[in-house]
Amino acid sequence: MTTRNAMILSAIAVSTVLAATSYQNQVGFISGAPKQIAVVDAAGQDVVFKDADGKTVLTVTAPEASMWKPANQEASLVDFSELTAPGTYYAFVGDDTIGHAIHVADNALEGVTKASLKFFYFQRSSTALEEEYAGKYARAMGTPDTAVMYHASTGKEDLTATFNGAKGWYDAGDYGKYIVNSGITTYTLLQLYRQNKDYFDTLNLNIPESKNDVPDILDEIRWNIEWMLTMQDDDGGVFHKLTTKQFAGMVLPEKSTKQRYAIGKSITATRDFIAVTALAADIYKRFDSEFAEKCAKAAAKSRWWSKQNPYEFFSQPRDVGTGTYTDGSAADEFVWASAELYRITGNKDLLEDLHQYKLSKARHKLQGWQTVFALAAFTIATDPVSFDQEDVDLAKDLIFDLADTYIKQLDNGYGLAIDNGDFYWGSNSVVANKGMVLVHAYILSDEKKYLDAAQGILDYMLGRNPLDISYLTGWGVNQVMHPHHRPSEGDTVVAPVPGMLVGGPNSTADDCAKEHIDKDAPAKSFYDNSCSYATNEVAINWNAPFAYLAGSLQAIYATGKKFEVGTEKPASYELDAIRGLKPSVKAFDVGDRLVFKDNAVRLERTLRDGTKRYFDLRGKTLR
Repeated sequence: MTTRNAMILSAIAVSTVLAATSYQNQVGFISGAPKQIAVVDAAGQDVVFKDADGKTVLTVTAPEASMWKPANQEASLVDFSELTAPGTYYAFVGDDTIGHAIHVADNALEGVTKASLKFFYFQRSSTALEEEYAGKYARAMGTPDTAVMYHASTGKEDLTATFNGAKGWYDAGDYGKYIVNSGITTYTLLQLYRQNKDYFDTLNLNIPESKNDVPDILDEIRWNIEWMLTMQDDDGGVFHKLTTKQFAGMVLPEKSTKQRYAIGKSITATRDFIAVTALAADIYKRFDSEFAEKCAKAAAKSRWWSKQNPYEFFSQPRDVGTGTYTDGSAADEFVWASAELYRITGNKDLLEDLHQYKLSKARHKLQGWQTVFALAAFTIATDPVSFDQEDVDLAKDLIFDLADTYIKQLDNGYGLAIDNGDFYWGSNSVVANKGMVLVHAYILSDEKKYLDAAQGILDYMLGRNPLDISYLTGWGVNQVMHPHHRPSEGDTVVAPVPGMLVGGPNSTADDCAKEHIDKDAPAKSFYDNSCSYATNEVAINWNAPFAYLAGSLQAIYATGKKFEVGTEKPASYELDAIRGLKPSVKAFDVGDRLVFKDNAVRLERTLRDGTKRYFDLRGKTLR
């Protein structure tokens, strides 16, 4: 090789190393929304945006680069929001294109909104998915759940009896159905509709109910609520979950043929059930007053059980290996359930319940299935007509405290309100739920900074991340292809079911993704392989906040307006008229006793496996 050729090759190599790289939303940008990309190795250089014909339409000088710790990388956040004309564009640094094609459209997020909502149709239990609605993902009916047995943990005497537990959504990559996780999921989707009715009243999801007069999003949500109603026992308590005793293999649902059971009955499931059915009673009254009344009665009946069984926490039976969804406190579920039921009844007893646990600073936590104080705050803050001013102020404090914390995280080269501590199991759900908080802060304040930060979070999930990947199946140039999802693994279609948000980077992954953990860059700790439930599983409670975020952004920009706080009154129900018979449930179960322990009177509960647990007299778990 000549010296000259070696020099040329060396120059090319250096040029390649130093070439700018762009990370961006790979799906599209709404015309009037903010538009940003993270560009590496371009500080001080011009980023030139050209249309499909090669004409320059905008030039932006990349600002000084700054570090985003989760990526362990410096980048320049390039803002090209001035580019508002619909079309396809390309970004250049010098003569080189960077990133992917940039799509700008008025309805740029409508596709992912529909897809993330259609995911719930693909998760339906007790029905075949027909080709007309499911396309190549059509499948036979599996797990009909019309003859569900009672596990001994339910406390039922006749364990040979069965009940109809049909409908509902499969919870995640498995075929279980869990009330606790359905609770936050269903609420999130109901809030999406409640706050954006004008947009979702006409949005067609192509599901079997699309030809009726009810918005498709509500038809889909109702499929799950109708299952939740079947999980209420005669005494008002709610069974914790409906699953087989052990997880099925990676097969289609029709091949998961083992007996399914109602397992456990818990205070957290019951209070989540109360909250969801109370909100449903408000929203569905406009479309089906009989169904709405049924929901209201169910909520009131469960309230009586929950008042008499405050210590009934779920404990996983020894012969069961499916998801647990249990925690040691139900104070947050108590507040949420009380807020939702008070909102539709105005009953003063419920107001007293609500005030037992104030939304103090210690309860300012991001929502998740295990912590739902924020859900109560969302409801209270957006309905000042129904609640006392003090409660509204406390709820708003919670929302803005969280939202302002996220705003402070934005000062980085990727422009994301995401920090190192967010990358654990289901990190994409964590960031999507941050987006939901930010949208609520925008609704309550009309300050655009919150909406813009929420847009950045959506951009992250669709590609503005150091792996240059879209975490939503079926969408983006580089999209996840191997989620931990039994239907996608069990069918013969190469591409997975579309519209599923995978869990995302997890710096504590304990499965096959262990080798992909990057302790210095947690945002890179991801493995696109079906063996990785820790980074690549899907779940209804992860898809719901993504749908809320994408759907809210699209609706706000499409309609030109946001939810107007205080302009509507919820449906009203008389509690005494709907409560039904007071359940004949003892305050304590057999085996419970009061003991003097740690210098105080405690409740000692002997569990079915013989172990003992202790609670204070307000229901807080001690150990």
